[in-house]
Amino acid sequence: MSMKKLLLILLALASIVISRCTDEPDEPVCTAPPEVSAGNDTTLVNVTTLKLNGTSSVDKGTWTIEDGEGGVVDNTKNPVEFSGVLGKTYTLKWESTNTCGTSSDTNTVSLVDAGADMTVDQLVSNIHWIQQSAFRIEGSKYKIYTDPINISNTDEADIILITHPHGDHFSPDNIAKIATSKTILIAPAECNYTGTIGKRITLIPGGEYTAFGSIKIKAVPAYNIVKTQYHPRSNNWVGYVVTLNGVTFYQAGDTERVPEMKNITTDIAMLSLGQTYTYESVADAAAVAKDVKAKVAIPMHFGLYEGTEADALTFKSLLENEMKVVIKIKGQ
Repeated sequence: MSMKKLLLILLALASIVISRCTDEPDEPVCTAPPEVSAGNDTTLVNVTTLKLNGTSSVDKGTWTIEDGEGGVVDNTKNPVEFSGVLGKTYTLKWESTNTCGTSSDTNTVSLVDAGADMTVDQLVSNIHWIQQSAFRIEGSKYKIYTDPINISNTDEADIILITHPHGDHFSPDNIAKIATSKTILIAPAECNYTGTIGKRITLIPGGEYTAFGSIKIKAVPAYNIVKTQYHPRSNNWVGYVVTLNGVTFYQAGDTERVPEMKNITTDIAMLSLGQTYTYESVADAAAVAKDVKAKVAIPMHFGLYEGTEADALTFKSLLENEMKVVIKIKGQ
């Protein structure tokens, strides 16, 4: 074979090799499995579907349900969609793979069944005055008691709110009639209850807690400005602003008209009418109803140690052109 012919063959082979290297680039070389994140845990109230947005350093992955009954993941949608059952909690896994291996991460999705939303008038109808500051408030799913005293029948409270440790507001014997192993008891630190409950929460003014994933509870100041010997501000005793089934109510506790009340907005205000330990006058109580921008006012804390039924009628007349006043009949 001539040298010229050999040279032409070698040039042709080189051309083929160069062409293949140009047309078929090398695949990226991984150094580790993908970096992934399933995102934060999620709580949804009265909602059963959720868009999932897992991230991966290789921009691909698959969602599956690790734990929980009745859920479905649709990986064909972008973003991926998860559907579940109200009242259930699910563990979802996000998984991604490259040539170096597989990585995964999980998050928890809680689908809270809070019951149906209510109108203000519906919740007003479901507020039952027992005595003093003791009320039974029945939401569409959960039942709340405030400062329970004079409880004549056993019951199962989901939440018990105590405003302060005075005997006509904090009664362990009465709490025992309505508390169960599932009950959440929220009270100032001095209210030492040792009976059966599910959870004990201590709140001071400004403190907040969400019960059962849906009921928002905020403690607000309750104290005397003039009669400071009864409810000193330094004790950090409280009233409560609670949002239940889309309606907010304010149980003021034992207090005078204090400046912080103007920072409160509520649908329903439950206010003391006594003039010995709480407000200076019934007119003060009516002024508080306007301070907190209430749509409905319910008088309380009268007819036992202070205040009278006549005071309740005065309270109603003072607010006649301002808002609805509902005078509850005492008892369960």
